[in-house]
Amino acid sequence: MLPLSVRQLTDIVQGTQLQGHLKGTVTGVAIDSRAIQPGDLFVAFVGAEADGHDFVTTAFERGAAAALVTKHIDGMDPCFDLIRVADPLVAVQRLAVFERTRFGGPVIGVTGSNGKTTTKDMLAAVFSAKGPCLATTANYNNELGMPLTLLGRTEEHQSIVLEMGMRGLGQIAKLASIAQPTAGIITNIGQSHIELLGSQQAIAEAKGELLEALPKSGVAVLNRDDPWLVRIAGKTRARVLWYQVDPPTATASTASATAADARQEGISAESRPVPREKVDAYASDLVSGQSGVTFTAHVLGDSVHVELPAHGRHNVANALGALLLGAAHAIPLKAMADALTNVRISNGRFQLQEGRHGTSVIDDTYNASPLSTKASLSALRDLAEGRPTVAILGDMYELGDTTESGHREVGAYVAKLGIDSLIAIGPYSKWTADAARQAGHTQVEWFEDKESALKAIPDLLPEPAVILVKASRGMKLEDVVRALV
Repeated sequence: MLPLSVRQLTDIVQGTQLQGHLKGTVTGVAIDSRAIQPGDLFVAFVGAEADGHDFVTTAFERGAAAALVTKHIDGMDPCFDLIRVADPLVAVQRLAVFERTRFGGPVIGVTGSNGKTTTKDMLAAVFSAKGPCLATTANYNNELGMPLTLLGRTEEHQSIVLEMGMRGLGQIAKLASIAQPTAGIITNIGQSHIELLGSQQAIAEAKGELLEALPKSGVAVLNRDDPWLVRIAGKTRARVLWYQVDPPTATASTASATAADARQEGISAESRPVPREKVDAYASDLVSGQSGVTFTAHVLGDSVHVELPAHGRHNVANALGALLLGAAHAIPLKAMADALTNVRISNGRFQLQEGRHGTSVIDDTYNASPLSTKASLSALRDLAEGRPTVAILGDMYELGDTTESGHREVGAYVAKLGIDSLIAIGPYSKWTADAARQAGHTQVEWFEDKESALKAIPDLLPEPAVILVKASRGMKLEDVVRALV
């Protein structure tokens, strides 16, 4: 964060001085005493396993300028600046709002059921072509992590890219009230969190809160291949730009069909259908290889060759969204394409590794839903180039009433694509295995848990197979990846 006096900070967070002189200067924020840098504000959270108040002295020893606390701490050096607040989370959010008001560059909000982290990575690369970009790291996409990301800003940053996660209605609206995004991108509306929200329509409404938060002068970039995004596009006052993977070829009937679907689903009347031919970015000449995918990107009337070190049509879509949003901010297309050549994708998201005995292993273990799993299966088939293909798939969580149908959908898709071998792991994944067998697939194995699967998997892998490992985060199938590589 930009330098701020401790006294000014106290006023911003609506805190009360417990001790000290409030004459110092704060230049950063930390919630872990081990991460303290000189000049940081230490925020003492009380967690399930640790109480931050026990580490306030350590924070000051490491150079903290001040500390936010919720209670008195005995035995503290009276020179240490302690500021008492009613709720440390609210205090951090207030500080982030203040920091945001001091920034005049573009602030990009990124959300979607699948692909938001990868799209965030690509946007960070694209906007870095114009100058230093501050972007969300790790899983800092919630009500605490996103404000902490904002508070990591320095004077050098010219743009900010913020990933926005959600688990319920109103959460993205809250994040947006802090971030005040000037532009936003929604990758898709899937079934993740349907267990909590009840329907895909509710998920669309929740993700659409980002659209509602954008100013009239802003821009919204949406995936034209997702019918739910077409239905909720009218929620925003901002300029809407569309991207899709394939060149536009659809008929005028698409718009009327979309309108009918919207009425049937009960989508708000403010939503307006978008003609299929209204596409601002698309791809052509896609070629998949071991190092990634190459394609020609057509963006706002201009074209460029892109060499993307990521696999699958879904990542081509993510790249197109990033390029389109960058072009809307006047970043040269060639510079963005060059930036994407060196983009670094976050761990566990379709990362190709060399496995044992001549195999190739795709680590896609960070999370899974029916939509993302089918996209990864398609990418597996394209990447194999004639080599045997193996899908090691675990349970997908938070699908609610669609848990069985979602797993069966994936199993049937495995058979449809002709994936050579399916290894399903977990109680839910028995539905995946059953559906694959019912669709005529014969090379199917099911294991109730990861431990039993690990013992058997080495004998089930043909050489030189290309192996996809994917499941919801709670399955921790990275253990399988480690065994394979």
